[in-house]
Amino acid sequence: MKKLNLNTSSDDINRQDRFATDHEEGLDFALVPIEAIVPNPGQPRKFFEKSKLDELAESIKHNGLLQPMLLRKTGDTYQIVSGERRYRACKQAGLRKIPAFIRHIDDRATDIAALIENIQREDLNPLEEAAALKKILLKYGMTHDKLATKLGKSRSALTNRLRLLKLPRYTQNLIASGTLSTGHAKMLAGLNDEKEILQWSQKIVNEGLSVFETEKQLKIAKKASLKLVRQSSKRPSAKDVNLKAVEETLQEALGAKVKILQKKNKGSILIEFYDNEDLQRVVEQITNILL
Repeated sequence: MKKLNLNTSSDDINRQDRFATDHEEGLDFALVPIEAIVPNPGQPRKFFEKSKLDELAESIKHNGLLQPMLLRKTGDTYQIVSGERRYRACKQAGLRKIPAFIRHIDDRATDIAALIENIQREDLNPLEEAAALKKILLKYGMTHDKLATKLGKSRSALTNRLRLLKLPRYTQNLIASGTLSTGHAKMLAGLNDEKEILQWSQKIVNEGLSVFETEKQLKIAKKASLKLVRQSSKRPSAKDVNLKAVEETLQEALGAKVKILQKKNKGSILIEFYDNEDLQRVVEQITNILL
């Protein structure tokens, strides 16, 4: 296996008649037989648009692969760390060998590298990203803080992304297909009631609401709800509407779903959290408010 300095130009990389001999620690370069390359089962990206894949394959036929893949050696094969879309296009274009960097890393580093690469290229839909985050957190026992640091995200941004996994399946499908954007998803994840989330999901699609328009209408609906509380304060139903407003206020303050249960002379407040890290975040929020 030949070595390649990371500063080597793309022209040098694509010359198949010779290799550079400089060595970058932990990173090699080689022309790898395509039959020796295997996909990463933990690849966070699940959807590859056929038209764009066809375009890339056609470009590779005429120009070659300009950006090498990143692989790791696993027994007699090379597992994809990043570049599965390029791999599929190369197969479609009929390439026999693919230029690739070979990095010597373990399973955890592979999963995180694949996630980072997809996030930086904006190749993942929000649900794919959330599912990959959850998998890494559970599989490797990482804290939200540590994973957020590795990804260059804030802990709150990471937690908000994970909340998308609790949306109704119908809404998740709209997000995965791109019908609802990341901005839409973030606002819907901030709602309490599943029925309300479904209603707003359908409204956004049916009326073609932008993120700005959705935010504006949600604010109007919230104001109307608060107005109804004031107008119906003496009616039997006012209590339920008022509790809803309190739930929304608490949810906005804590960044978590809140449910108030009330009986005759007693009640309880349920605060939803994702895992122990998220619980710690909620407790910190409550403490800051009390102090």
